[in-house]
Amino acid sequence: MHDDIVRWPDHPVIPGRVAVITVSFNTRELTALLLWSLRRILQWESLEVIVVDNGSKDGSAELLAKIAAAGGCRLVANATNRMHGPALTQAMSFLAARGSDLPQWVWVLDSDVVISRPDALKKALERAGETSAAIVGESWWDQWHETDRFLAYSLVIDPVRVWHDGIKPFVDGGDPAFDLLESASAAGETLAEFSFLRDRYVIHRGRSSLGAVWASGDTMHPDYEWTLEHHEPHFGLVDGAAADHRELLRRFRAEVGSLDDPMAIAALSDRA
Repeated sequence: MHDDIVRWPDHPVIPGRVAVITVSFNTRELTALLLWSLRRILQWESLEVIVVDNGSKDGSAELLAKIAAAGGCRLVANATNRMHGPALTQAMSFLAARGSDLPQWVWVLDSDVVISRPDALKKALERAGETSAAIVGESWWDQWHETDRFLAYSLVIDPVRVWHDGIKPFVDGGDPAFDLLESASAAGETLAEFSFLRDRYVIHRGRSSLGAVWASGDTMHPDYEWTLEHHEPHFGLVDGAAADHRELLRRFRAEVGSLDDPMAIAALSDRA
């Protein structure tokens, strides 16, 4: 995987432009919910969305191809599951390889995140500016590494400072951002805390792809055994987040309708 990494080029970025990258794996409706929230809830003018589909079998790739054709996202479709971390690295390389029209920031989001406050990105970037941070994220206790650290469901990163040979890429296994965050910190980059979940800027359902693996009984998936006890959504253990997610999902379904209806593609591709 490391042989095909494209690092950030030495070219000017476009101030204020943000690229969202996310990885879809059998999360068809939830990925659509994320796209809807980026279009209908988030307030940000210069935004592009890159979705890597990891060989989904639930119709995700087909839906995303239609949304991409309508201008709602850029789709990178994998024939097989490259796993979460390598697919994020693939999305970063996709952006870097473009060489021009580069975003100033990249916002990494899990596909089962939904934006719940219009000012989510504005406030996160204000935090980055106040602290001169290269990465903005939310800190949680990691029981396996026994340390507080950012998790990868929502990270805002400065690719000029982070996506180069001195910093490790997203990797397979566990939390895909662990090596990147550790190496960025070791290189002296500032990591700034921002309460994405705790202050309800976003809602993270959690374990949605794992839940799909468990529900399908995909025993060939490398994480299948793990899913047996880790397939239920956790919502970051934030009080009220599950109820808020249900309400946003209700609004989404009422506005978008059936994802098989051509009208849904327009709703997921155009800004209000």
